[in-house]
Amino acid sequence: MKIMKKTAAIGNILFTYLIALLPVLLFTYGKMGVSTFLWERLFWGNIFVPLGFTLLFGIVMYIVNILFIIKASRGRWDVRELTRTNMLVKFIQVPAYIIIFIIGLLCCLMIFTIGISLALLLLDLFSIGLTGLFACAAFYRLRKEQLISTNMQALYSLASFLFCADVVIAVIGYRTSLMQTKPATNQETVP
Repeated sequence: MKIMKKTAAIGNILFTYLIALLPVLLFTYGKMGVSTFLWERLFWGNIFVPLGFTLLFGIVMYIVNILFIIKASRGRWDVRELTRTNMLVKFIQVPAYIIIFIIGLLCCLMIFTIGISLALLLLDLFSIGLTGLFACAAFYRLRKEQLISTNMQALYSLASFLFCADVVIAVIGYRTSLMQTKPATNQETVP
């Protein structure tokens, strides 16, 4: 069943990089051979083709993440494995988010490209929702293993849907999971 976990993790990463690739392809059209080839041959010169593909992929990934949460809640994966994967997904996505943020910021400077900034913001929110769902499974398992309280699970889960806080919470979740397997040493016995 590791295929489900890998599919969810890799799919979440790919979705974020697809978002980052859209404006890059758009702004390099006519300037780079690969970009021009993709726009003319694959996308038929229409921005809605890659955008539609990206959204369809995102919807499929939402379904995969929901199935992943169900399987993770049944104890299919170790808590350390889940929190580590969640942390890695968050770290791997950081460069894509930086690219999206910079392009979105630059597009805000010109009135004609403000729509691109809004589209990127909406796609970013869609993406953080995907990884937030993925993280919820890890934090559910942390609570199930009694490593965090129900209130902490709710706090960590909510923070997983916030930009920047999600990375910090992923690290905290992983560090918390490391406490699970610490062996008890130097236990004193009472005579």
